[in-house]
Amino acid sequence: MPVTCLVRWKNATGMRDFTLIAEHVTKSLHGKNMGQWGLSFKVYRDVNPALARQQQQQQMAPKDSKLMYQVSLAQQPGRVYCMVDGSVVVEAEKEIEVILSRLKNLWQLRQNVYIEGVTYEIGDFTLRVANILLGSTYKGLLLEATYHPCSTPNVSSDLIREFVKSIVPKTAELSAEYEYNYETVGLSNNDFTTAHTGYQYMMLFRNDGLL
Repeated sequence: MPVTCLVRWKNATGMRDFTLIAEHVTKSLHGKNMGQWGLSFKVYRDVNPALARQQQQQQMAPKDSKLMYQVSLAQQPGRVYCMVDGSVVVEAEKEIEVILSRLKNLWQLRQNVYIEGVTYEIGDFTLRVANILLGSTYKGLLLEATYHPCSTPNVSSDLIREFVKSIVPKTAELSAEYEYNYETVGLSNNDFTTAHTGYQYMMLFRNDGLL
């Protein structure tokens, strides 16, 4: 499948810049609005019975507790992508969420975020745009750029970087990783999949302190 890169516009100003991009894409770049899209991001904390009392007293997770990240993408309904603290990325059926909800003695839901935005088609690119809201706190604008002619990770990074620059104003402060060593988390460095996109979301949320 085509490669995708994620970018967070850190100093965006909410709906004002969301509308700015929409007008620029549709009027200047002749992009087509393809409708809404969304994703959900969940973080679970493992429950260590031996430290449960300490956890309750301190109202915080023990230092040695593990986190599991879970991403569900609208473009791949029925599937979720999970990773426990930088181990390997695992693709699973959506039903795993029901299983985890019944395993509260092992995994406790720590954070649940749903992001909704708009999809645009612009030539060889698909651009998904959404405001990042964590509760009532605004955390910038999310850009998900997909380049359809390429399916090999890290090959078209410069091209996607230039595409993103053509979308946002020069004053935009961006947070992005255009290249990853996917093999370290059990993914291919030769063939891009939706799991690669899921991993990018995990890294973006974790590295930018959005969790």
